[in-house]
Amino acid sequence: MRKERVLAMAKKDFERYNGDLVYRFLHDAVSDVFAQMLKADMQALNEGKHRDISLAAKWCPTIDSAYDKSLLICESIAK
Repeated sequence: MRKERVLAMAKKDFERYNGDLVYRFLHDAVSDVFAQMLKADMQALNEGKHRDISLAAKWCPTIDSAYDKSLLICESIAK
């Protein structure tokens, strides 16, 4: 029953993403910000600039978290 509920939430988000242009814009914008910040953090880490690392990794949703299951945002960030 739990898997069905998670699947229903994902389906609902997918339909909203495809049907609501404002929601799609916001979803994509948030995904882009996380992706850019994580990329910059990786570059700073590789260069040894530890003070330049943001908190993006701390606040970025993790795969299979409740937040990701309801918004499917991790896939967008990974793109």
